[in-house]
Parts: sequence; C-alpha cells; structure tokens
Amino acid sequence: MKKAILLAALLLAALMLAGCAAHEGTQYPDAPAAVMQQDPLSVVQATDVPVSGDAFDWDSYDPASEEDNGTFVEGAVYDDLGNAVYAGATPIPLNPIDMPTPTPRPALAFTYGPVELPNLRLSFEAPAGWQVDASQPDTVTITDPNTYDGVNAVMAISITSVPSSYKLNDVKATVKDKLKEIGQYNYGEWSTTDLSARTLLKKDGYYANYRGVYYDGTVVRGRVMVALLDGNRIITLHMACPGWYNEDYMKVVAKFRDTAKLMQ
Repeated sequence: MKKAILLAALLLAALMLAGCAAHEGTQYPDAPAAVMQQDPLSVVQATDVPVSGDAFDWDSYDPASEEDNGTFVEGAVYDDLGNAVYAGATPIPLNPIDMPTPTPRPALAFTYGPVELPNLRLSFEAPAGWQVDASQPDTVTITDPNTYDGVNAVMAISITSVPSSYKLNDVKATVKDKLKEIGQYNYGEWSTTDLSARTLLKKDGYYANYRGVYYDGTVVRGRVMVALLDGNRIITLHMACPGWYNEDYMKVVAKFRDTAKLMQ
C-alpha cells in the first residue's frame, strides 16, 4: 500500500515538472523581445545622411576662409598683388583666385652707412649690409643679401664717357636704350612709364620706371636714371627690385640722390 502511495506521488511530481517546462516554452504575443548586449567599441554610430538640398557647395568653397587673413605670417611668400602663395605655418599652395583682399606686409626698414667708390670717384649712403661689387672699372653693383619673393634687389651705378656731341636730348635715347636692353630678355611681360626729368649729382637728366614679369610669374620692378655730367660723362643708375617692395627700394634710390657726391 505504501509503495502504491509513493508511486502515485512520484507520478504527480513528474506531471508537475512537465507542466512547468511546457509553460516556459510557450510564446506570448505581448512579451517583450530579448535585448542583446554589445561591445560598445564595436558599435558604429549612425550619422545624419544629408539630403540633396543640404549638400556642401564645393564650387563656392574658399579655402582661404580657414586662414587668419589679418595677420602677416613670418616666412610666408607673397606675389606682386600681395596674395599669399603659401599661407599658414605650413606651406600650402593656394590658387590666387582663392585668396581674399591682399594682406598688407610690413615695410622694409634700412639703416644707412657711407660707401666710397674710388674707381668712380663717388661717395654716397647705402643700406648697411648690402654687398658691394666694384670689380668693373666703370660700374659698381650693390646687392641686398635678403631675398623677397625670389628676388634680390640690385642697384648698379656707372659713370662712362660720351662724345663731346652728346647733349641732354641724347640722355632720353640712352634711357630708352637701357630699358630696351633690360626688357628684351627673360620677361614674358614688359611695360615702362614715360620719361620724366630728374637731376642726379645736381645735373640734369631723365628717368623711367618699368615693370617686368618673368616667365615663371615673378614680378620685378625698377628704375633707370641717366644724367649728363661735366667732362663729357654720364652717370647711369639702375635699380631692380622685387615688385611688391618697389616703394621701399625707391627710397634707397632717393637716399642715393640725396647723398651722392663726386670725390675730389
């Protein structure tokens, strides 16, 4: 009898376990779906997909807008119009059409010192530190060792003899010939001003300015001045300089005119 009761109890327990298992396997439509945990480092964050009307307008993009256009960058290279060929601390080539209004650059400042040229019997004041070449008997060149926009400024002075028939009107032809000589080589573009009267060593003469563009785009500006001296001689001055700094270097020419003297 006891065995029968024990067997019945075991069967009842088995039925109860089976019912629990069946209950756990049943799917109910209102039950929430299970959430799977993911490694946060492997999750790709979704980004907004731009609609067609919000697409970036590359045609009107100005790369110069990312530069600090109000500050002169030490070591930056600029063209004749003041546009930066390289902008920023790291050189980045920029197309000139992408550049804003030209950024002003600091003017050059010179400290002057005396120069004596025994071969020309001439003295004057020139920027300190400029290199003097007096190896030619009738010509002296003075070169700025500092390079700006790929150009070193050079001032050449010569005193040469002319025929006794050479008159002031011939000075005009000499200036024009000198300009023609300078402009016929290396320049893809060349233009000059009209002649203007100007004294040099207190003697009457003429001068003209020029602007030339090398085939690589480098701009050079300059001045040629000739005056008729006593004793059938002429003095010729030629200043060539980087285009952007033309105004600064013309001050060097003015200093020469103010201080030049013939040595006894």
